[in-house]
Amino acid sequence: MRKRYILFAIRDCRAVQGVLCDLETSGRCIVRVVSNGDAVIDSVRRTVPDVLVVDSVLPHLDGLGVIDRLHTLLGERMPRVIGGVMMPFAAEGFRRRGVQRLLRVPWEAEPLREAVEAVLHELDTQVDWARVGAGSASAERLLEQIGMKRTLRGFSYLSWAAALVWDDETRLCAIGERLYQPIAARYDTTPQSVERLIRHALESTMDAVGAHNVYGFFGNTIDPTRGKPTNAQMIGMLAQRMRVLREPAMQA
Repeated sequence: MRKRYILFAIRDCRAVQGVLCDLETSGRCIVRVVSNGDAVIDSVRRTVPDVLVVDSVLPHLDGLGVIDRLHTLLGERMPRVIGGVMMPFAAEGFRRRGVQRLLRVPWEAEPLREAVEAVLHELDTQVDWARVGAGSASAERLLEQIGMKRTLRGFSYLSWAAALVWDDETRLCAIGERLYQPIAARYDTTPQSVERLIRHALESTMDAVGAHNVYGFFGNTIDPTRGKPTNAQMIGMLAQRMRVLREPAMQA
């Protein structure tokens, strides 16, 4: 999982210095702090942050002006924004500009920490479906080679799960939240249904072609006493095979 870049545009960071230090020392984030609106624009021209924490009141260019300039500059590449407000009109101004996460200024450490963690969680669990699409197509070809039928509802779920792990193997560490949940949202179903239907597709295929044939396909040592792989094991084996193949379509 790549590091997230967080740009703080705040007038006084003394109250939240501990939060800034914790974010940077965690290894998850690159943190930069600026103290005026013009510096935000200059910084974003060089590198677009994943998250912008911005005071409504800043020297040179205020927080609302910063958001307006960034919308013009970045369009759909806008970062997630956490706005700091003192007055109701500033809160309304941020909301009209699409900023949903607002905190009271002066900044307080714990509310800021919680807001940043929530945004980072959203970023870590979101999916670039266009990027993983080629991986899904490759996973489908592998599943057909194994003998899994496309008519099984779990076929598509399993191919997307393998593509997601091919794209980011850390997703296997939180399979329910970072695999089943996004697939469920894509298909308007539940994570429990995704898990169940992947399991059904896997067991149906194992019964049809034999577990030893499936393990053999992935180059695993064949053990007659070996049971059926778990969902996570199957997804991991598919993703690993996809990496080994390094198909041109997957490099797009």
